[in-house]
Amino acid sequence: MKLIDLHCDTLYDICMHGGDLANRSGHIDLARAQHYDHYAQVFALFCGAQPLEDPAEARQLLDRLLSTAQEQLSAHEAQMMLCTSGAQLEKARAKHKTAAILSIEGAELLPDFNSLRKAYDAGVRIVTLSWNHRSGYACGASTDNDAGLTGAGRDFVRRCEELGIVLDVSHLSERGFWELCELTDRPLLATHSNCRSICPHLRNLTDAQIKELVRRDGRIGLNLYVPFLTTRERASSDDVLRHLEHLLQLGAEHHICLGVDFDGCDRLPDDLNDLSEMNTLYRRIAAQFSSKLADAVFYRSAEQFIHKYIM
Repeated sequence: MKLIDLHCDTLYDICMHGGDLANRSGHIDLARAQHYDHYAQVFALFCGAQPLEDPAEARQLLDRLLSTAQEQLSAHEAQMMLCTSGAQLEKARAKHKTAAILSIEGAELLPDFNSLRKAYDAGVRIVTLSWNHRSGYACGASTDNDAGLTGAGRDFVRRCEELGIVLDVSHLSERGFWELCELTDRPLLATHSNCRSICPHLRNLTDAQIKELVRRDGRIGLNLYVPFLTTRERASSDDVLRHLEHLLQLGAEHHICLGVDFDGCDRLPDDLNDLSEMNTLYRRIAAQFSSKLADAVFYRSAEQFIHKYIM
């Protein structure tokens, strides 16, 4: 069994609180990665829960996060490797190494083109246009779903396209989503978002958004954070399957991935507590739908996207 996850905040957690990827008490580490025939992880470099209003502060945090990523990659080069393309993903698999792909969660970490270029040169290939709050580029859905992209945000999108960076619409306001769709025809990612029709959280995607992501060959990463799965206090893999079934009804069979939000949330389903328990979800998908779909959700769909669009 192979697994690609489109979103975790593990490197941010290590940067802020210390620790090491080899063996830690959070949701993810390299020891638990050994449960899988091949494991690939998109590590988000998070802008932080407080607005970054000072460009100098943003550059300083970006440097810290990039340094943490490099330190962890260097310390564990025998077990993992940085990947910036599909070819490198295959190389990591052939060498039986965890594949690490870097993303930025919250473009306010990148206050100018030099910062964006620095992140790209360090291996970042995915950028989330916003986090929850309002920034100089865009606005989070949880703050104002009617707020669109700013002029600087539109220019930022063009800069990302010039570099070949894939844009991530998780957290982005609904108006910002549609304005982005007017700016670019390229495939988009929603790395860690679920279905608003199943759970009415503003961070989840509407049916129209899901259909648009499918139309442009994007990908949607199932998020396991309980408030995005259900309005109840607790959840299980049953709730994940309800979102999966709805995505299938909208024609997203070839566009569903995992975007678990490990080390970025504090409430996971009762039977999916960390990386080592993801095989429970795999078995549930295979039993209720098919092993072919389980393979697609866990690895193949994300693998195909990486090969086609990340370089």
